[in-house]
Amino acid sequence: MIHFLIFCLIVLASACSSGKTAAPGPTAPTPPLTTAPAPPPPAGPPTVSITPSGMIPLDITIAVGQRVTFVNNDTRAHDLVGGVDPSHPDCPEITLAGFLTPGQSRDTGAFTTARTCEYHDHTQLSVAAFQGRIIIR
Repeated sequence: MIHFLIFCLIVLASACSSGKTAAPGPTAPTPPLTTAPAPPPPAGPPTVSITPSGMIPLDITIAVGQRVTFVNNDTRAHDLVGGVDPSHPDCPEITLAGFLTPGQSRDTGAFTTARTCEYHDHTQLSVAAFQGRIIIR
């Protein structure tokens, strides 16, 4: 019987000194990696579309320093002039957009002072739908 007790003690001692460790308990789930949303792309100039029925929009408001893009979505050419009267152009920034053939687009110059610039299509002088305003604030 003593031999049996010694045997049990040896087995028990070797089990304790085997270096084995218990399996780790459950771990908390790893939270998913989050990334900040991508910043929006820089905004381009506001756009005025030239259509067969007129300018859309007729009035547009922009900040000092901005430009406006005119896009000719009509089947005929248009000639943009800054001012209400062809003989008194008062916004040369608009006149820079100038003559646009179908499908063509062009930016105005940068508007450097706060004011209101009226414009018209020189090929449609008497049609109100082809006259508009750019309000610079």
